Amino acid sequence: MNNFGEAGNSEIAVIPKGTVINGNIDINGKLEMYGEINGNINSNDRVNICGAVTGDIKANDLYTKDSFIEGKIECVQGAVVRDNTVILGDIYADSLVIDGAIQGKLDVKGCVTVGDKAIVDSDIKAKAIQVSNGAAINGHCSLCYADLNMADIFPEIEPKAAEPTETAEETDKPRQSSKPKAVAKKK
Repeated sequence: MNNFGEAGNSEIAVIPKGTVINGNIDINGKLEMYGEINGNINSNDRVNICGAVTGDIKANDLYTKDSFIEGKIECVQGAVVRDNTVILGDIYADSLVIDGAIQGKLDVKGCVTVGDKAIVDSDIKAKAIQVSNGAAINGHCSLCYADLNMADIFPEIEPKAAEPTETAEETDKPRQSSKPKAVAKKK
């Protein structure tokens, strides 16, 4: 009864469509949720959601499709946000694939992949960000986990002192070029 295409030996708890749970779920194992949960979900394994959650989700990894989630998401590994999914909340994960809509902060230690139909109204902190043509992103993107030091590429330049203002006589003289001078890379 696994509609998410992952077969395995571990037990899977299934919450069918039409079921409403008011309370938290703590589970050792996989969870497939097609109904509605008004509470937090905690799992040490994969959580598949094709329904509505109002509450925080903590899982090893998360897969969502045709979902509405309002709450913070924390994944040890990755999170996948597929078509027709709206998430209102922050996401913390090792990797993230987005094909749906997210509004909240994204803090991803690895790569964020933004699909061509994705809508992201979020600040993104990641090691790498891949954006497909057609995606919509509104927010600040930071590669703060990347394996590079920006100071090695763009050395800091000390600010210049304010230049004196020109006198009336000096304004009649031809001006010198104000092209920036090349900056040598510090070794």
